[in-house]
Amino acid sequence: MAGPLPKLDDRLAVIASMVRDGSRLADIGTDHGYLIAWLAAKGKILSGYACDINRQPLEKAAFSLSACGVTEKVSLVLADGLHGISGEMVDDIVLAGMGGELIWEIISGVDWTRDQRLRFILQPMTKVQRLRKLLYENGFEIRREQAVISGNFPYTVMEAQYTGDCRQVSLRFAYTGLLWEQETEAAKAYIEKQERLLREKVKGLRGARGQSDQLQIYERLLQELEERTNGYSKRSIPGD
Repeated sequence: MAGPLPKLDDRLAVIASMVRDGSRLADIGTDHGYLIAWLAAKGKILSGYACDINRQPLEKAAFSLSACGVTEKVSLVLADGLHGISGEMVDDIVLAGMGGELIWEIISGVDWTRDQRLRFILQPMTKVQRLRKLLYENGFEIRREQAVISGNFPYTVMEAQYTGDCRQVSLRFAYTGLLWEQETEAAKAYIEKQERLLREKVKGLRGARGQSDQLQIYERLLQELEERTNGYSKRSIPGD
């Protein structure tokens, strides 16, 4: 008899909401396996693969899957990134709770990710601006993006798809993505966080020699973000 489902925090709940109904899911860096166990138990995914490079997280995931009664629905895969599966096996791929550059290394580490059928649900912890740039420069597009506050920290969750259209994005887009136009408390908190990070970057550039061009670029971006966050305070935001 299956036990109670694991409780998803707000961050994992947003990730779960972006997984397509009836999809075959790969959860890369599955950790405790809470997300994929919950999705399988809810019947949202047809089948799944809980993947990790280390045995210990897979052992924890095995416990979660067993507790939810979905061991026949989800396979455990000991592998580095996406090397333990193939594109024919999955529809949606979750890469969450890791750095943006590592996420890109995993996506670009196999050829089969360049398939328009696939969806990538990404939740980077760091280097988010770098990830957005790399996605677009290599033919991927962010289809939707949602900010979420979890544990008092703002995060972004994005759904990406390969289109084959390689292009550059603005520096502002690299830092704020699709959240720039969103009127939510979480989007506001996320952009305010980027503003603080940029302020530190500008401070560092002001103290460095030979960085006048870069300084001007980032000062302009900082001004844009300051104007955007000031605009939030002038109107009601859902969630306030």
